[in-house]
Amino acid sequence: MSLRSWPLLWLCLLVVPAFTFAAETPKASEAPALDAKQRTRVVEAVIAQVKARHYSAEKAALAERMLRSRLKRGDYDAITAHRELANVLTEHLVRDGQDAHFVVIYSAQPVPRNMPLPWEPASPEVEKFRASREERRRLMALREAYGIGRVERLDGNVGYLRLTSFPEPKYAAEAAASAMRLLSATDALIIDLRGNGGGDNELVALYLGWLLPERTHVLDTLWKGRPREQLHTPASPPAGRYGGKDVYVLTDGNTFSAAETLAYDLQARKRARVVGETTQGGANPGVALPVDDHFVVGVPMGQTVHALTKTSWEGVGVKPDLPVPAEDALRTAHVAALTALAKHTEDPMQAEEVREALESLGAGAKP
Repeated sequence: MSLRSWPLLWLCLLVVPAFTFAAETPKASEAPALDAKQRTRVVEAVIAQVKARHYSAEKAALAERMLRSRLKRGDYDAITAHRELANVLTEHLVRDGQDAHFVVIYSAQPVPRNMPLPWEPASPEVEKFRASREERRRLMALREAYGIGRVERLDGNVGYLRLTSFPEPKYAAEAAASAMRLLSATDALIIDLRGNGGGDNELVALYLGWLLPERTHVLDTLWKGRPREQLHTPASPPAGRYGGKDVYVLTDGNTFSAAETLAYDLQARKRARVVGETTQGGANPGVALPVDDHFVVGVPMGQTVHALTKTSWEGVGVKPDLPVPAEDALRTAHVAALTALAKHTEDPMQAEEVREALESLGAGAKP
């Protein structure tokens, strides 16, 4: 399993932001080496949280059996570094627990032990801890340009939107709407989700609201011990609607979580063609749970059910309509968009622009 960068993964993992971890904290002196007793304590505490919070009792039991087997076999005996233990436990939970949203993180900064679930009332200590991270999360979204890597008009009047993450809408909604407005006059659109580790599905719903013809029920989240939540696109999207123009979505094996929500929904509704490689396959949202003062485990506590298909991309990913190596996906989609435009345009000026764009890509009439 290729581990994604922690900041991006954490943005996509948390349903309600509560933590910002080692990637944002000043470098601390190395913690003392772990001994056997400490390793066992961490593994047992991880197992306890998985059993208590996982949405599936069957998958939780499987994860427990496999972790206990590894512990007994001595798979962790040589690990003395805290972050190494966190990384290895993450790999094992994802593999043995069969869910890509499992994660264990070591935080050099102490984490409150009495951390409740994100939607539960919190003590003043926890509220202070959460508040101290708010500005850092805002700055992270700002540094990432609110998840917008590029907004461009490609040759032939094809729009290109490179999305690197999906921050919370309270930070990113205005920037997202601005990007959508800039692209609204293009004749076709390419959305590049290659390497996008996910984020907040509420921001995904804003993008979908621009691309779909009406307010749409996207998906349900079935929580353990909490009412079902529905995700809808806005009734009045801030950037209006893109119309029925062709849309292409680029994906690769590192397209994950909320980014997969966008690709899956557009593909399921036949609103877009997915181009590139099969995505990673993480649909079920996780919640961060403290293990001790320095370890936190992200446990899949909800199950995603798409409103149209009644299933999800969990474990299987979003499979492309046009499978090509990820590095060839942009050209393939651009040629496909231009070829479709060439077949349907009745405007001589547009036809000439499209023809020249195809020639510049070294393409004929077909992708």
